Amino acid sequence: MEDSLKRPLGHTQVRAWLGNVLKSRRISGSYLFIGSAGIGKRALAVEFAAALRCATPQNHWACGRCNECARVAHGVHPNVRRYAKPEDSRDLPVELVRTICDDASLSRLEPGYRVAIIDDADRFNESSANAFLKTLEEPPAQFVFILLAANSAQLLPTILSRCQMVRFSPLSAADLARAVSGFEDLPARPEDRDLLLRVAQGSAGRVAEMLTLNVPALAENFSSGLAADPFRAAEQLVAALSKDLPAELGTEGLRERLRNVMAVLSAHLRDRLMAALSLQGVAPLARGQDREARSADAL
Repeated sequence: MEDSLKRPLGHTQVRAWLGNVLKSRRISGSYLFIGSAGIGKRALAVEFAAALRCATPQNHWACGRCNECARVAHGVHPNVRRYAKPEDSRDLPVELVRTICDDASLSRLEPGYRVAIIDDADRFNESSANAFLKTLEEPPAQFVFILLAANSAQLLPTILSRCQMVRFSPLSAADLARAVSGFEDLPARPEDRDLLLRVAQGSAGRVAEMLTLNVPALAENFSSGLAADPFRAAEQLVAALSKDLPAELGTEGLRERLRNVMAVLSAHLRDRLMAALSLQGVAPLARGQDREARSADAL
């Protein structure tokens, strides 16, 4: 049987730490995976869940080939469930959290560990957090919660204090390039592709989003239109970024899309400036991998 698991690139330290947890079998009742969106937290959570269920583990990790692993990977294992906020909601609604708690209280359908992977854990509101606390504090035997969140600052202290925190770093440049190598619609020119990866802040998910929105073309069109009519160029950019924007994302969702465009635009302009300075014999500016992204964060 082929390996059914999607094994995320990078995160060597996190993987080593989780490997020691699996080896010792000192499994906590709740883990909080913290890190930027699109860097592999969900994939590693699924792999960790599969390792807890695997029939023939290899070096304490999931083999990826047994029936247990295959069912976990395809999201059909009755003892491993995944939850996320609805697309039309800003928060994790209390109704969903009650469902999670009810599911946890049910008798296990098969022996062994049960796992609940909860995405968008930084979207608990006060009501849903209160509904979750008792189950989080006293999970059933051999039950593991894995919460995924991008920003620990947005987590309620009552949730934060009850979880084993696992911090994820952005992907390295090499790992990011490998992670997106199979993406469709990557820019054909190497310099354009490198620019896109440079502003992605180590997130394959951010690259995917920028490609979906065709951010490189939007940045180029905006740059071209600035000289002729800056106000019209801005209006066209906002209109393009607002298209198909989920209502619940609102202004912040639009701002995030604008940040992506401005990051690409500022990187492009900086590269042109450095090329011009080089032709004039001026020493190039110091270059940091995320300089362009930081300048865009001023929006």
